[in-house]
Amino acid sequence: MRADAREGHTICLEAAMTINAPTAADEITAAATASFDKCADPRLREIMRALVRHLHAFATEVHLTEAEWTTAIDILTQTGQITSETRQEFILWSDAMGLSMFVDALAHDGSGLGRRGVTESTVLGPFWTPDAPLRAYGDSIAEDTHSGTPAWVYGRVLNPDGEPIADAMLDIWQNGADGLYTVQKPETDESHLRGRFLTRADGSYAFLGVRPIPYTIPNDGPVGAMLAATGRHPWRPAHIHMIVTAPGYQRLQTHIFDSASAYLDSDAVFAVKRSLVREFVARSADDRDRPAGVTAAWCSVENDVVLAPISPGQPSAGSTKGRR
Repeated sequence: MRADAREGHTICLEAAMTINAPTAADEITAAATASFDKCADPRLREIMRALVRHLHAFATEVHLTEAEWTTAIDILTQTGQITSETRQEFILWSDAMGLSMFVDALAHDGSGLGRRGVTESTVLGPFWTPDAPLRAYGDSIAEDTHSGTPAWVYGRVLNPDGEPIADAMLDIWQNGADGLYTVQKPETDESHLRGRFLTRADGSYAFLGVRPIPYTIPNDGPVGAMLAATGRHPWRPAHIHMIVTAPGYQRLQTHIFDSASAYLDSDAVFAVKRSLVREFVARSADDRDRPAGVTAAWCSVENDVVLAPISPGQPSAGSTKGRR
C-alpha cells in the first residue's frame, strides 16, 4: 500500500510538472487577455482584452495589496446594495470619477460650438425618470406654489442653419428650493418639476419652472464616503436638465446652468461647459411680461437649442435608461 501510494504520489507530481499554469504577474495578464481570443464578437473581444490589460496595469502601478483589493470588493458590494429604482450608485461613481463626461467628450469630439453652433451635451444628471407629463406651451412644471422663485424658460429649437425644428420634444426636469428632485421625496407627486414640451411651428418652446439652486449629489453611500476621504465636495451648480429629440436629429442631453451659481468651476461631476451657462434675469412682480399665475418676483432665461442632424448611415441615439 505504501509503495502504491508513493508511486501514485510520484505520478501526480509528474503530471503537475506538465501543467503550464501561469504564476508570474505578467503571465497571468497574458493568460487572462488570451482567454478572450475565441470571443465571436470583435468589439466585445477588444473591450475585454483592453479591460484586463488596464486593470492589471493599474494594480501594478499602485502596487495594490490584497487588503486594498478586499476593501474595493466591499465597496462594490455596498454600491450594489444601495442602488435602487430611484438611485444608481454605479452611475454616480462614473460621474464622480469624471468617466461620464470623458465618454461624453469622446462621443462628441469637437461637435459642440466648434461644429456650426450645435448645442453641447453633458451628463444625464442624477434624477431623470421616464414618462414625464406632456404639457402645453408655457405651462408650469411646478405642482405647488412653494417650489422657489418662478423662472420663465424660453427659446427655440433650431438646426445648424438657424431654421426652426417644429415638434421637437423637450424633456425637462429640475430641483426646487429645497435642493431636491421629486424622486428623492416619495411623498411628492412624481410629475412635480418635470414635463415634456413640443416646439411650435417656429421652433419655439416655453415653460414656467423655478430658479434652480446648487445641490449635493447623494453622499450618504460609497461615493460620498470616497469624496469625504479624499477631500472633495459633493456640490453641483444650479442647473435645469433637458433632453431634446426630433426626427432626423441626434438626441441631445444637456443643462442650462445659472451664471450666478456657486460651484460652476468645481462641479462634483465635471459637467459644466461654458457654452451652457445662461443668465437668469431678475424680473419684478409688476413686470408687464409676467407669466400667468405669477404674483411675486420672478426671473427669465432665454435658451436656444441647436440640434445636430443624423448623418447618413448614422443610427439614432438609443433611449435613456437608468436613473438614480
